Amino acid sequence: MVTPSKRAALLAWLVPGLGHFYQGRTGKGILYAVCILGLYVMGMVMGEWKIVYWRWVNPLNNPEKFCLYYPGQFFAGLPALPALIQGTLHHYGFDPILWGFLAEPDQRILNGLQVRLGKLVEIGTIYTTVAGLLNILAIYDAYEGPAYQDLEEEAAARSASNPLPAGGLGAEGSA
Repeated sequence: MVTPSKRAALLAWLVPGLGHFYQGRTGKGILYAVCILGLYVMGMVMGEWKIVYWRWVNPLNNPEKFCLYYPGQFFAGLPALPALIQGTLHHYGFDPILWGFLAEPDQRILNGLQVRLGKLVEIGTIYTTVAGLLNILAIYDAYEGPAYQDLEEEAAARSASNPLPAGGLGAEGSA
């Protein structure tokens, strides 16, 4: 059975902030969406939209071909999901879909990016990875739900644990 908290977590993974909108926490939803998606898009712009891709290789057998950053980028949700689909299609010998969007670029293109853009490619890769890792925190926040108590329960708990003295003045001070 899919509980509302699991549904909110799934929505938060699909689109950062969407799980919070689902819960009615629009302020947090806007904050997460703007920060995480903004960081992701800024990284993609720095790498000319060619730095998020996935390749199916065993990291123990071929560590130089393993896409170390993609497991972090994956948690950005739908913005990174086409890379996994493109990598899977390539692994099974199919042509890319979606006009090759987020498909693994040719090595000459990657080398050209490194020469032409230098450190911007690396910074963009880090930005997209950090965006995915930050979204893990947002997913967890959406799964746990709002962190507040009912006001009546809070007042009852406060009065039960801290009764007023006989004089009627609280411990905070006197007049």
